Amino acid sequence: MAEQDPYESFNRKVFAFNDAIDTAVLKPVAQGYQTMVPAPAQRAVGNFFDNLSEIPNFVNGVLQGKPDTAATALGRFVFNTTLGIGGLFDVMEGVGLSEKSEDFGQTLAVWGVQSGPYLVLPIFGPSNVRDGAARFTVDFSTDAINHFNPESDRWSATLLSAVDTRASLLTAEKFLQGDRYTAVRNAYLSNREFQVNDGASAEADEFLEDF
Repeated sequence: MAEQDPYESFNRKVFAFNDAIDTAVLKPVAQGYQTMVPAPAQRAVGNFFDNLSEIPNFVNGVLQGKPDTAATALGRFVFNTTLGIGGLFDVMEGVGLSEKSEDFGQTLAVWGVQSGPYLVLPIFGPSNVRDGAARFTVDFSTDAINHFNPESDRWSATLLSAVDTRASLLTAEKFLQGDRYTAVRNAYLSNREFQVNDGASAEADEFLEDF
């Protein structure tokens, strides 16, 4: 993996910074959330944010020339928003129509843009040069949360989404072995390859799939 991580010295410093924030703030909050919030409510919160992600899934499905993916995203959003009471219930999963996650980094990959070196972003965590740029351009503009008004709702939704995502990783992180930096990097790179190739990779690790 060394050839994919030429910025390792810098990345480790950012990883340590992120880990310190996680240890002091985000992880304890996520543990409290997991303990205090009933499981059905947690699923509803996760479904709500998953439903909002169908908007970028649709946009990127179109941009990638994947009509089936775009149609799935549109159908899931429409029916989960209406029949699923604003997306709190994933009614389409029940009929076998699962989410097909797409983002602008994957779109750039389809267009032939190489990933570039592995890069750990402050707060946001594992990424690479291509996906980091995508995150702060098209991904940002298609994220419905960033258009919530008033601003207080935007920040509240962002915080709740982060806590919900972190809570979903509490079990998975127990399987990290050895050097945490290396384990997280390898898991991210493996899972990202899986996503970009639409599951063609034989060795995909789903850890950090929401990052």
